[in-house]
Order: sequence, then C-alpha cells, then structure tokens
Amino acid sequence: MKRKIFVERMHMRLRTHLVSEKQDMQLMWEGTFVLSCAILLLMFLHHAPCAAQAIFSDSSALKDPRYLDERIKNITDKDVFTSLHFERPEMHRIRDAVQDVNFQSAYNAWAAYWADKKQPSYITQNYQLLIDTDLLMSYDEMLAYASKFPEERDTVITRAEAILRNEIRTWGARVEKFGPVVDFNREMGRSGKYGFHYWMWSRPLNTAYVLTRDQKYLEKFDELFNQWYEQRNSITRGFPELDVVYYELGLGVRNRMFIEHYVLPYEKRSVKTHERMLKTMLGAARWLYELQKWEGYRAGNWQIHGAYMLAQIAMVFPEFKASRDWLEIALQRLEEHMMQDFFEDGGHSERAPRNYTLATYLSYRNLYYLLTMYKVREDLAQRIRQSMGKTIDWWIAMLAPTGEIPAINDSHRGLFLIGILRDGAEFFGKPEVYGVMKNLFGINEHQNTLLPSFTSRHMPASGFTVMRTDWSPDALYMNINYGPFSGFHTHNDMLDFEIYAFGKALAVDAGIGLTYDDTLYIPWYQSSKAHNMVVVNDRNIERKEIKGEHIEWSSTPSLDYFSGDHRGYAFMGVQHRRQIVFVKPHYWFVLDDVTCQRDGDTLSWYFHSPTRLISFPRGFRSISAPGIVVLPASADLTLAVGTGLSASTVDKTPGATQEVNWVRFDQRTSHGSVRQFPVLLLPFESEPQLVEAVQNSSQQFILKTDLFTDKLYFPNGSYDDGEIATDARFLQVRSTSGVPETYSIVHGTYLRYQGKEMWRSPTPASSDGRFPP
Repeated sequence: MKRKIFVERMHMRLRTHLVSEKQDMQLMWEGTFVLSCAILLLMFLHHAPCAAQAIFSDSSALKDPRYLDERIKNITDKDVFTSLHFERPEMHRIRDAVQDVNFQSAYNAWAAYWADKKQPSYITQNYQLLIDTDLLMSYDEMLAYASKFPEERDTVITRAEAILRNEIRTWGARVEKFGPVVDFNREMGRSGKYGFHYWMWSRPLNTAYVLTRDQKYLEKFDELFNQWYEQRNSITRGFPELDVVYYELGLGVRNRMFIEHYVLPYEKRSVKTHERMLKTMLGAARWLYELQKWEGYRAGNWQIHGAYMLAQIAMVFPEFKASRDWLEIALQRLEEHMMQDFFEDGGHSERAPRNYTLATYLSYRNLYYLLTMYKVREDLAQRIRQSMGKTIDWWIAMLAPTGEIPAINDSHRGLFLIGILRDGAEFFGKPEVYGVMKNLFGINEHQNTLLPSFTSRHMPASGFTVMRTDWSPDALYMNINYGPFSGFHTHNDMLDFEIYAFGKALAVDAGIGLTYDDTLYIPWYQSSKAHNMVVVNDRNIERKEIKGEHIEWSSTPSLDYFSGDHRGYAFMGVQHRRQIVFVKPHYWFVLDDVTCQRDGDTLSWYFHSPTRLISFPRGFRSISAPGIVVLPASADLTLAVGTGLSASTVDKTPGATQEVNWVRFDQRTSHGSVRQFPVLLLPFESEPQLVEAVQNSSQQFILKTDLFTDKLYFPNGSYDDGEIATDARFLQVRSTSGVPETYSIVHGTYLRYQGKEMWRSPTPASSDGRFPP
C-alpha cells in the first residue's frame, strides 16, 4: 500500500519546462542545455501514471496478455493488412497482393504507395533542442528560422553528427557511446532508460536533413529505428508497474519522431522499415485507443500526450480501418481536457505558470496545427484558437516587468520564451504581444506596437490577480495567488504575493528549487513559511479544499484594491482576511486581520526578498537600490530575520536557485481577539524616502512622506470619525501641507468631508476624485 501511494504521488508529476531565453537570437550555453534536459526528463518520468499503466478496467483489452502480445507487440503480416482498407484506387495493388496472400509484394506496393502519397509535411522546431518548446512548422519555415538564427542550426547539426557516430545524449547530461549496434536495453538509471526511449534525442537527425537535404541523417535514423524495433520487446523495466515501451508517455512522445521521419523522403528506405513502421503505428494506436476508450477522462496533463498521439496517428494513417474510431475518442478526450483543464481566463488547472501551463498549451497549439493541415474538425480547431489565445493573454498578464514568469506552485522562474509569444501572436491573433515583446524584451521586429488594454488584471477563475503600473521594464508589479488546490503541484500558500519594481524582483515566492528530488522540496519549497503570507506556529495551512473566499477587486486609474479570506488555519481556530491596496505609482499597503480562537499561538507575517534587508525604524529596507521598505504601522510586533532558498532572480535559467533573505513580524494570539498586521511596502529606485506609518485605529492608518500624507481607511460598515464619513470598503485621502486634495474610494455609495458631501453613487462603486479648493 505504501508503495502504491508513493508511486501514485510521484507520478502525478509529469513534465516541466526548463527553458531560458534572453532573446531568440541568443544561444543558450551547452551546460544549461545539459542540466535542463536532465531535470526535465526526470520530472517527465516522475509524473508518469504507473498505476494507471498496470491496472485497466474490465472492458479494456489491455487486461488480456494475449491481446497485448498478438495485437500490439507481435503483430502479424496478416493482421497488418486486415487492418487496412483499400478504398483508394492507388491502393488496389496492395489489395491484390493481399488477396494473393503475398505479403512481401503487399509491403512493396505499400512502399510505392507511401512514396507517392500527397500528405502534409512538417517538422518540430525546439528552441535549443529543449523539451516543451515543441512547435510544429513546415520545412520552409524551419529553413527560414535556421537562417535567422544560425546558432540554432549549428546546434542541430553538431548533435546530429554525434548521433552518426552512435554518441547519443540518451538522457539529460548522459552521453552514451555505443558500438555498431545501439543497445536499447543498456542500464542508465531507472529513470534514464525511460527517458532514452522517448527518442527525443533523435530529433536532430530529422531536422538536420530538412536543413541540409543530406540523406545520411535519414539513413542513420532508419538504422536506429530498425535496431530499436528488433530489441523493443526485450527491454527490462526500471519500475515494475511501468513498461518502458508500452505506456502512455512513451507511446505519446516517441512516435512523434517516428512519424516525422517516416514522412521525410528517404531514398533507400527498406521494405522492412515500411513493415515495421506500420506495425509500430498500429500497435501504438491500439494500445492508446484502449486506454482512452475505457479508462475515461483522467485529470492531469499526461493523458493529453497519449490522446494527442492517437489523434496524430489517425490523421497520418487514415488507411487504417480503425482510424476514425481512434480519432473520435482521441479528440473527445482532448476536448474534455481543453474544457476542464483550462480556466475561462486562460490559466491552466495545475496553476503552475510556466511548467504545466506551457506543456499543455503547446500540445493544443500543435493539435491546432495538425487539424488545420489535415483539414479535420475545423470546429475544434477554431475552439482551440479561441481557448489558447486566452492562455497567451493570461501569460502576458502574469509576466513580470523583467520578462520573467512567476515561480508559483510547481513552476520555475526564468525568462519566458519569446518564441512562444511570437508564435502565439501569429497563430491566435494577438497583435498586442509584439508591443509586450518590444517593451519587456527589447525585441522590435514588428511594426505593431499596440499594448494590451489592461495593466492590472483580476483573474479570479484561475485564482491570480496582478497589479501593474504600466508596460515598461521599470513598472511596479505585484501578483497575488489565491486559487484552488490543484493536486500535488500546489504549495501550502494562500493570499501570498510577489513584487517587482524598477527592473528588479523585490519579493519572491520560493518556487520548486531544482527538481522534485530536492531534499528541501517538501520541508521548504512547499511550506507556508516559504511564501509571503501569515503563518501560524510555522505550520502549514490545510491546503486541500481551501481557496481564497469573499474575493473583492476594484481598479481605478489611481488605485487597485484586493481583499480575500481563507480558512487554511481553521483547524487552529484562526480565520484570516488580507486586504492589499496599491496606491499607484508609489506603494502597497497590506492589512491582515487575523481572528483567533486560541491563546498562545504565534502569528508570523513573512516577507522573502532577493535583496539584502537591513533594519529600518520598526521595519526593514533593502541595503541597495532598487529596493523596498517593509514598514509595519504597528509597534506591537516582534521582529525576526533569516535566510532561505528561492527560484533565482539573478540566474534566469529555470531551475536555478539562490539564497534569499526573509523578515518576519510576530505576535501572539489570545482567545476571541483580532490581531492585525498593517504593513507598508514602498519600493524605491535610488534612495528610500523618509516615511512614517502610523496606526490611528484598527480602521485608520496614516502614511507620511516628504511629498504627501495619505490617510487610509478600512471601514467595517458605516464609518464616521467627525471628519470623514463613508460606507466604502476602502478610502484613501491624500493631503499636501495638511490640506486634502484627492481621494480614491472603493465600493462605496457616499463620501462626506466635514459634513459636506463630496461624492455619491446610487449603487456601490469605485472612483477617484478631487476635493474642492
């Protein structure tokens, strides 16, 4: 039982994406490639659903060892041709040979048919050959890309030349030197063998041919394919529950390379290769069909890869009688995932901004390409276009001003891929992407400089809200995380945030470190105390079934307001409400109200920063600029400092980590009390302002700077202190020289100042305004 739980838990973690890109024209150094592939393949395997590959429903033919042996692993010639239909006139030669039970002639006829068959041709372009950067494109588009980025061409050719010598980067950083025959059963670690059998290492051979038209690369692929075919049924397992060759991810990934090779015009392709390719595709499709048909929709991103491959085989090989059934069930599963795995705002259900969002997005982007090329299900293609376009919008909203994607949940930080944005702009009609590329990445390659219609964006469906001043690299930016539990990719955090300002990360989430095998993954990276949130006794919240509740949002030109509750510490008698006010373009003010039902617990307000923090009156500030002031408005707090690890903001390679500082404000609970943490977060570009934060009451706070004085009101219902009267959720009043000048009101119906009505609305509304002179 313990092993089953371990297996199920480990294999809920599929693929991640560890690609860093400063600009598309910049070549990633070899060491980064090696490290990234090793991490990716390890995670790729660790998410494979072992239990799902060994246990099948009663209706599935995969339960029958005889079916597996005779109909999938060792398909006869008769079975191959019985599975084909010969409706097309050009296939009549094959039909006649089959009727004469002359299978050798039938294979010869198939080879001639395949060579003459007109069909779409395409190749996968990977940025620096890295996983999860797969973009299907035509041969001409690949040539154009290689011409624009010659470093990419050189990388492909260098890797292909090594494979010609049987020097194969089998898994991650591991390079195996084989003799004349590649041993596909060589032990290279339990996970390494599975990674080897994904065959992603072979992709440079196909690409090198497209770039050079040199048949030697296709000859080598053909040779390796036949060696693999002869050995495939004797491969020993690393995991007892998981066949190396016949399981969803292996079939879903490996056959992509096989298909792309098979449609290339190799002049010396043997009849034996044709036979084996047909049997390989038929066996894979049968296995995948049984899985998709009888095991139903299965949450998580790995089923997408199996269904995608089943659909691709059906489109590439419509000659199989069962191809219509394969395509129908595959597209049904993919539609289900598209509808159930993506939120209305474009975010992905596993809520990892880079890793799992990218892996699933690219599967649908490439499915759209296939459906369009093969002229299949135009209705689905258009729905993918609409849905994935939303994901592009979601990424744009989440991007930090530095071009990084946040390290939230099981996601790495790092510069986001420009190529993905550019491709998304073209595929899904998002011209504003070019404006973002120009502003945040310095890529000026399109005359369109349109920017998104939003700066700040509220995305309650996926559980993220972003506050942003503008689309410049120096913009002030905060993301807030409050979404639902999304399986084992979810960290023990709620209502936490990250901050960037003046081109620098100032408050960060821990991310996931290097890999899931990191010894700190569970005790630190997943922990509540590794996030910018309120923690009780340094214990984790109960994350399952918990999400942000009573979420409220308002945005005006001068002010963004967010508030929400969570019950993650209900088991400790604690209810937490957090309100965040962004007074543009100056500062954030965070007010946490913590209702307590027990005595003696320690409430800790955590703030993690990659900047070095030093003492500042009652709080802290970064020692150098750009930086941030972290200043409580309450004096009744105990201060503590420490260090931890976080996804790096210096090394922009996803998976890199760095030591960061944390500061903490503590106070003790008492039964029936409401404890508050009122904290000013004031970024500074050069030198920190002289600032004072004062708490007048639980509802009113005053911020004083050299330039202005702000009074911040957090009414609980109607509020009247003799000077200000309002029923707003929040009110900010700015004064200079002691005279009120402007206000921003959130979700209110009236504002009176010294008995005079300043503003009124028939229904609760938000507005900016000025006091009369």
